[in-house]
Amino acid sequence: MVFLKNLGIDQDTGDIYIGSSDRRPDQPQQVSVFPVKVWGELADAISGPEIDASFISDYVFQELSFDPVSQIRRGYVWRKMDSQPQNWGHPPRQDARLITFQYQGFLGILGGKLPTQVMFTFGSQSNFTIGELVHFEPDAIGQELLTIKMRPQFGFLPRLKKSEIDEDDLRRLETALNNVSMGHRSSPPASVIDRCRDALTVVLSIALNIRDKDLGELIKKYDASFNNNQRTVVTNLAHTVSRLHARAKPAESGYPPVSDRQAELAVGAVAEVLISLRWAEWAPS
Repeated sequence: MVFLKNLGIDQDTGDIYIGSSDRRPDQPQQVSVFPVKVWGELADAISGPEIDASFISDYVFQELSFDPVSQIRRGYVWRKMDSQPQNWGHPPRQDARLITFQYQGFLGILGGKLPTQVMFTFGSQSNFTIGELVHFEPDAIGQELLTIKMRPQFGFLPRLKKSEIDEDDLRRLETALNNVSMGHRSSPPASVIDRCRDALTVVLSIALNIRDKDLGELIKKYDASFNNNQRTVVTNLAHTVSRLHARAKPAESGYPPVSDRQAELAVGAVAEVLISLRWAEWAPS
């Protein structure tokens, strides 16, 4: 049985109340509430929510906790009621107009069926973050507590040691890495892998001081130049990204479509190549 059935946002003050019209709260709650939209796949979620104001969002997320290290977010989802605004008659603002949301079981939000992947976007069309459902469980009063792993927006690439890189090369490298960063935040997995492949092509061409644009050829030349034709960490990682790039092509049959996991692997490979070349370092935590 769920006892706290409604969440209300005062349309005039922004104060947040949890309760219902027949169980009036005396004081606003100190809780964080975010506009949220639920998606079935990452490819859909990256387009972002369609709204630019929390008051017109169909769902809001009441955040109970967020761990910035693990990027784990926990909380509840509430659905906006049809009749708006509502008056709960709570003191001291008896006439307060509340945008009112009702608790709804999570499977009900999903239409009664749990898909293989559940994604969330938090915020508005102009500025949003993306997370993926890890699991959900009922608490003591029957509300389903969601655990969501957020997709990193910053800090997933190391900091370049600019003094170690020629000025012209640095410009090329920063452009390539910026494309990776932008893609990781807002592009589908195949596009992220493409950008990682392009970035590694730039990295190896700078390391070899040549302008070759074929990553496969650059891998061979790097091994021949630096390790007597034996694979290094750098070229093994570059080869992995090259193969992921090939798998993302429609003509490459026999493999499942690339996913967010493969995109993260590609981004991690770019980061480790930069570290292995001693061109970058992780910012102190």
